[in-house]
Amino acid sequence: MSTPTPDNSPLPSEFVAALTREARAGLIFASRHDDSGLNSLDHQIIRSRILGVTRSGNGQPLVKVDSTGLGIDQKLFLERALLRHFDAHEFPEALIYFQKASSVSATGAAPAPVKRKNPYGLTIETRAIPGVKSVIVVASGKGGVGKSTVATNLAAGLAASGLKTGLMDCDIYGPSSPTMLGVSGSMGVDKGKLVPLEGHGVKVVSFGFLSDVKTPVIWRGPMVAKAIQQLCYDVNWGDLDILVLDLPPGTGDVQLTLAERLPITGSVIVTTPQDIALIDAHKAVSMFEKLDVPILGVVENMSHYTCTACGHQEHIFGSESFADFLKSRKLSLLARIPLTKKIRELSDSGSPVVLTGGDDAKPYKDLVSVVTTKISARKDPGDSVAAEAKELHS
Repeated sequence: MSTPTPDNSPLPSEFVAALTREARAGLIFASRHDDSGLNSLDHQIIRSRILGVTRSGNGQPLVKVDSTGLGIDQKLFLERALLRHFDAHEFPEALIYFQKASSVSATGAAPAPVKRKNPYGLTIETRAIPGVKSVIVVASGKGGVGKSTVATNLAAGLAASGLKTGLMDCDIYGPSSPTMLGVSGSMGVDKGKLVPLEGHGVKVVSFGFLSDVKTPVIWRGPMVAKAIQQLCYDVNWGDLDILVLDLPPGTGDVQLTLAERLPITGSVIVTTPQDIALIDAHKAVSMFEKLDVPILGVVENMSHYTCTACGHQEHIFGSESFADFLKSRKLSLLARIPLTKKIRELSDSGSPVVLTGGDDAKPYKDLVSVVTTKISARKDPGDSVAAEAKELHS
């Protein structure tokens, strides 16, 4: 019995083009029976991975796939999706060949991990994000205190000052950065890395670009922690002077993951002067102290309201408790931001108030100046006395 002659004819060009196109669009990964445990970030990352489609020496369809940075679960998922696609188009017994692309990203290889101990005595490794010089986290213990507004305006102000700035929206459940920066669309993929979108000179990454505004993300803690690490290391941030991280409220998985994995330059605590908010602000401060994350200072948000009709100033959330909070925790005031209609309107319209003129922008511009000075002081300890002298005081 003679051996069948292998089919070495080229695969139909329209099939190859459709395969590449659908892979980039993520269409071949859609499956109602997907039990891989991958999240939407995984799906985004493994797009644009096809290096070429040809035939093997035995005539079998052969797909070469870039495996750079892919985990075993991602490879298995990608392999199953491609095989389903070939079967559906009557090309059985396809071969999937994984290989690392020869090209290297512009930011180079990731810095080597640095080992240290966490508060519980366990050895952990911090690893810097390639190309990022400084990382600032903006945090609050209580939700609804305006933390995202502060983080967005801080990032926009830093970018306006001439610094290469990025903003990572770490609130998986309630992302706000796309709205506040007026940015929409989908993040692309280049050489296996997500590509940030840009608004007002700020490179921004947010889960809001990966989910519908009305669709909730219903994830447990470990999945959130994994997604946060992907936002750090599976994104092509390029060269940044400062990356601002807008943390979710509280002291949970996200905060712990970032504090243990990233070398953080400093943290900014945001709170209102209300007693109920300060209770949780205390917890946020204690968390960063335990995690050995430097605290640059505190932003008093919604500090007061000035009546637009008569000019009377009202401390709606009080004031004495906040002063006691700063004194008891030995923290400095970074900025005192009032409650105004203009800040709310510009935030909703995607126009950071820090980029405008007038009294509403001044507290944010002062915050940008103080944070920049403090970061410089941390890089050059000899300037610490001068930095403290320039600090805002009430």
